[in-house]
Amino acid sequence: MEERTLGATGLPVSRIGLGLAAVGRPAYINLGRDRDLGADRAVEALRRRSHELLDAAMAAGIRYFDVARSYGLAEAFLGSWLDARPPDAVVPTIGSKWGYTYVGEWRLDAEINEVKDHSLAAFRR
Repeated sequence: MEERTLGATGLPVSRIGLGLAAVGRPAYINLGRDRDLGADRAVEALRRRSHELLDAAMAAGIRYFDVARSYGLAEAFLGSWLDARPPDAVVPTIGSKWGYTYVGEWRLDAEINEVKDHSLAAFRR
């Protein structure tokens, strides 16, 4: 996969990145999740599937991952995947954002999954 430099940062990124919004919580805005993730939406099952997806992405040359606090446990899943990698492994570039908080409480039937808050307090948090 071709790599580029992320703006003036000097950080290497792949031309294609992987967003983790749909793998960090048991329900999301897209359809067809049963086929993609199966019926087991327990935290450990989605952590395992997230790790498998991250392994496949790295094997395909993807070196940029997008994650955020509002993506449920995606930050924790990415962190545990990084912790399990060998110390000399290629480290991807990770982008994040602020202003949304996951509130779905790991429920498939949650009416609201995230709330928007662009206050200074949310930024500092």
